[in-house]
Amino acid sequence: MSNVWMIVADAMSASNVAGVATNADAPVDALVFGDAKMAEDVAKLGVASVTRYDVSSTMAEAYAPAIAQKAADEAPAAVVLSDNATARALAGAIAVKVGAAVATSVVSLKVAGAESTVEQLVAEGEAVQVLKSAKPVVCVIADGGPDAEEGAAVAVAEGAAEASDALKVVVTNAEGEGAAGLLTAEKVVGVGLGIGGKENLALIDDLAGALGAAVACTLPLCDNYHWFEHSSVVGTSTQKISPRLYISCGSSGAPQHMAGVRSAKVIVAINNDPEAPIFRECTYGIIGDAVKVLPVLTEAVKSA
Repeated sequence: MSNVWMIVADAMSASNVAGVATNADAPVDALVFGDAKMAEDVAKLGVASVTRYDVSSTMAEAYAPAIAQKAADEAPAAVVLSDNATARALAGAIAVKVGAAVATSVVSLKVAGAESTVEQLVAEGEAVQVLKSAKPVVCVIADGGPDAEEGAAVAVAEGAAEASDALKVVVTNAEGEGAAGLLTAEKVVGVGLGIGGKENLALIDDLAGALGAAVACTLPLCDNYHWFEHSSVVGTSTQKISPRLYISCGSSGAPQHMAGVRSAKVIVAINNDPEAPIFRECTYGIIGDAVKVLPVLTEAVKSA
């Protein structure tokens, strides 16, 4: 039976990726690019093997040529990964090396001999498309799918692969604690274009202060308006967070943004458009102007 490779480069989405990989009817070999704790956690997710590659002194992407050659030698039927920049770089090298098909927004994978059947979300998640491939297939897993069930841990092996010296880290400039704070925050208040003028951001800060929450934003408030640093953005290509509570203020619920917050346990949406897509994603919805709702909500939190 052909095997499935699972590439893990971020701890947050590992269980989500394993949820698809371990239901593929094929053994799953996990390749982990991170610390020992990440590898140990992956080892409990129903995989057949775990190989850890140490990235403490180099970029994970530096392993791409060696991992691509390993794929050419071992010929996995499929490679599954999260929509993470590092994992995409590794999987991209594999796809080029072995001539694999590539599918995004994947929610299901089945391997039967030389053929793989893939289900992917289309039409902004409103429909599922079924694909078949007799070639190896690289699957970028859709966010927010079912997590893998934990079980007995397998042993973790240390990977031996030559890292390319084409890229070297010479310095790292941290933007501050925004990204790290969002990744670990239990509560997050998010803000989108519906907040109106910049002066209304004080309302966001007031609610966040009352809740003891971190503040996040959608991409336009960073790239177009420059009201926030990049470390405050949540979305597909930025931070993906999983707080217990996420309150969205004035965000329409664009797929790019929702991919970053879909793992939140509870999502509360405030938007004055009853047809806003976020109302299909949230746990609780408040239809109203965020500028009017926020002071009332903040006062209620303070009085609780």
